[in-house]
Amino acid sequence: MTQPAARIVCNPMDLAYRYQDIRFSGVVRDTKIGEPRRTVHREAADPSIVLYRQRYYLFASMSAGFWHSTDLVSWEYQATSKLPALDYAPDVREVDGALYISASRKEDNCPFFRSVDPLSDDFTEVTPGTFSFWDPNLFQDSDSKTYLYWGCDNETPLYGVEVDDSFKQLGEPLPLISSDTDAHGWEQMGEDYIRKVPQTEQEKLVAQFTGTTPYIEGAWMTKREGTYYLQYAAPATELNTYADGYYTANCPLGPFTYSENSPFSSKPGGFITGAGHGSTFQDRHGNWWHAATMRISVNDVFERRIGLFPAGFDEDGVLFCNQNFADYPYEVPDGPFDPWTPPQWMLLSYKARATATSSKPGHAPTQAVNENIRTWWAAAGRDPGSL
Repeated sequence: MTQPAARIVCNPMDLAYRYQDIRFSGVVRDTKIGEPRRTVHREAADPSIVLYRQRYYLFASMSAGFWHSTDLVSWEYQATSKLPALDYAPDVREVDGALYISASRKEDNCPFFRSVDPLSDDFTEVTPGTFSFWDPNLFQDSDSKTYLYWGCDNETPLYGVEVDDSFKQLGEPLPLISSDTDAHGWEQMGEDYIRKVPQTEQEKLVAQFTGTTPYIEGAWMTKREGTYYLQYAAPATELNTYADGYYTANCPLGPFTYSENSPFSSKPGGFITGAGHGSTFQDRHGNWWHAATMRISVNDVFERRIGLFPAGFDEDGVLFCNQNFADYPYEVPDGPFDPWTPPQWMLLSYKARATATSSKPGHAPTQAVNENIRTWWAAAGRDPGSL
């Protein structure tokens, strides 16, 4: 039976994406004025989703709040002034029956916040933190021990450490995942894995900022049937090849073994590309889902959206993500379902003949049907008749 139309969605997720006002210091400068580069664009990235008390909560970078939903279909934004508005990659996980939130600060101690009723804005700081980290992920094991994973760098690895009730480290952090482009080809930098010589001033600025080695980032831990799946993103959020891979272990701090099935979340083509730095979770019916960061990078290199994909584990324990036709409309079932269910519709407009009475240079009518979120048709002007 066909699901009601209200349960039909498509990627990127239909969220009230927030405008960012980002000002870069240091080497990332606007060459025209010689000042630190500033960008204003609408985005959300680095999604962390959990099911808590029959409601889904989604936290994303620099959003000054969060989104919540009861059905994974309709999402409502809620602002809060009690959480840091400008910290990247917020992590939300349930620990001891409450939600705990932390985010990234490379140079300052990172605080932790607690909530049992986010909709009442009851966030309280439980500790100002004792060390700095980037791209955190908190994980409480079945024995109630809690671990923190973090890292976002093209030189240093992802780390993990057990933490106490006040989130202080118990022992020394362990290096867990490092890049290995010789063995893991998908970690290679470059659009379509091809490094090109920067041509424009913006491309040169981006290259100067990001370098030529992959970023290993966005840790997320999932435990299933005694196996620990440590997920991570590479090579860079601004590339169409941004994806998530994983390692497995029998203990929360390893030793970890690389999964040859990596990347399990990857979308280098289609209407919107990229599927890295995300979170893997179960809905109330036991279905698995994976949320990830998707790339636009038109108004700014860090202009991004969020995708949600059916996921799961096969009979061999392999973590997978169904990204076939991943930006086509699909159903969010209100019950258990097969994550490999194909979409009900196929695209008929791709590269169809398109004409217009006018078009702005660089925005021809064909760009309305080329299945590329980064291009579009635009009329030559705003006056009536210019359409």
